[in-house]
Amino acid sequence: MEAGWEPFRGCRVAAVDFAAAADAVQGVLPCSDGERQVVLVAASLAAGIPVDLREAALCMDAVNAARAAQAVCHAAGGRVQVVMEAGR
Repeated sequence: MEAGWEPFRGCRVAAVDFAAAADAVQGVLPCSDGERQVVLVAASLAAGIPVDLREAALCMDAVNAARAAQAVCHAAGGRVQVVMEAGR
């Protein structure tokens, strides 16, 4: 990740090298299977990195699966809020 300053709006911004992040979670960076899959789904959406959605879904907990679903909808141009039932 690289942080910087956006001069036109006067705010901080960040850029993520998703290919490097995907490589890191598949070898160098220690993380859980669920965390790894969250990064791989993000890398797939942002940079076209192939991801096995079945494996991703099976490794994520409900909260991260809901976040991934929301990210997919956002990438498709829709703004949705994923609501989970209590206890599920």
